[in-house]
Amino acid sequence: MAAGARPPVPSIRKRLLWRALAVVLLGAALSAMAAALAVSVVVRDVMESSLEETAQALVVLAEHEVEVEAISHGRALPAPAHSEAIQWQLRAPTGRLIARSHSAPDTPWPVAPLVEGHVRAMGLAVYTIPGQDLWLQVAQPLAEFEHAQRTAAMAAGGSVMLLGLLAAAALGWSIRHELRPISEFAHNIERVGPETAALAEPRIPRRELVPAYSALSALLQRLQASLRSERAFAAHAAHSLRTPLAGLTAQLEVASAKAPAEIAHRLSLATDAAQRLAGVVDALLTMARTTEGVRWRAFDATELATIAAGPRIDVDATQLAAAGTLLGDSDLLAVAVANLVDNAARHGAQRARVRGTRSSQQQCIEIEDDGPGASPERLALIGAALERFETKGEIDPAIGLGLTLAASVARAHRGGLSVQSSPAGRRGFVARLEWPTEPLQDK
Repeated sequence: MAAGARPPVPSIRKRLLWRALAVVLLGAALSAMAAALAVSVVVRDVMESSLEETAQALVVLAEHEVEVEAISHGRALPAPAHSEAIQWQLRAPTGRLIARSHSAPDTPWPVAPLVEGHVRAMGLAVYTIPGQDLWLQVAQPLAEFEHAQRTAAMAAGGSVMLLGLLAAAALGWSIRHELRPISEFAHNIERVGPETAALAEPRIPRRELVPAYSALSALLQRLQASLRSERAFAAHAAHSLRTPLAGLTAQLEVASAKAPAEIAHRLSLATDAAQRLAGVVDALLTMARTTEGVRWRAFDATELATIAAGPRIDVDATQLAAAGTLLGDSDLLAVAVANLVDNAARHGAQRARVRGTRSSQQQCIEIEDDGPGASPERLALIGAALERFETKGEIDPAIGLGLTLAASVARAHRGGLSVQSSPAGRRGFVARLEWPTEPLQDK
């Protein structure tokens, strides 16, 4: 992490989601293990009980079959060929083999002494039960015995784990769905602009967010009231200054014409200062006008040629005719063009070209001067300041009043102002004001 960089802020949604899923999955895993163990024990008990019950049934039958030894002679009893899941041996109290099943060996099981109970050895699970005059041993291969346990345990554990995964997925979806209003709340806040008086109504209302929506809406209303007051004051102050400044400029011009040569130069400087101040006042009035809405109308692009002409710079506006008819607030656009031309003159340009273009989607006015231009670093700084103004309405001293006013006019038209160096081979600076062909409706 870079020096001074702040660590990433934890996400409530991600933390809640992962913790809930971890708890559910851990619970599902433990439940699956418990279910598998329980089922394994139950299956073992059931299978051992099956051996016992089989042995109890067979020993009774063998004791009542007096000819069983005569029939078998220590061999398997006559029966069709079949696969035996359970084997058995019938033995005399001395251990001698009396009879056996087809799969049982023809010698007594050496691992199963004549002692009542269960024995596991040599791959067999054997249960021995005594009768009145004989012993019966019933056996099952341990592989089948353990396979049955594993199958039952895996089926039970897998079912529980699958249900746990389904529950985790349902829980994750539920958490995401329930936290969606918070994301919508943040999105509504991001959409707040200088003209926003209240937050948009939530599409997914939640009682917990009602106080936050109400508080922010009240705050926005107070900010709007304060902003309206500031705009009204700025517009009133600028309007009140226009007449005195116009009179002051006129008096200075008259005095300069009649003044002796030794003070005429000073009066000329005072006249220029008064004119610049009058320009600032006009700019403030124009910026206040941009907040009141744009009066869209169709006008000929050549109407801007007269406005673009500056007293201290040679302006070529012949290429405006190529744009034909433009759509927008011609008064505001004229002030923006005049300020961009004046801005070029104040930065040392001798000539400026004003061009206009129009397509089906976009309109553009471009002012290119032959001034000293700007370094790439300066252009990047101005571009970033214009982007912040366009997106957030943030005024940066780096762009000055002329660019700020032009950017305000572009923003009022739902467009933007961009700057760049003149094309290769030419020195100078290019300001490009773009806005859509048709007014966009606020959503």
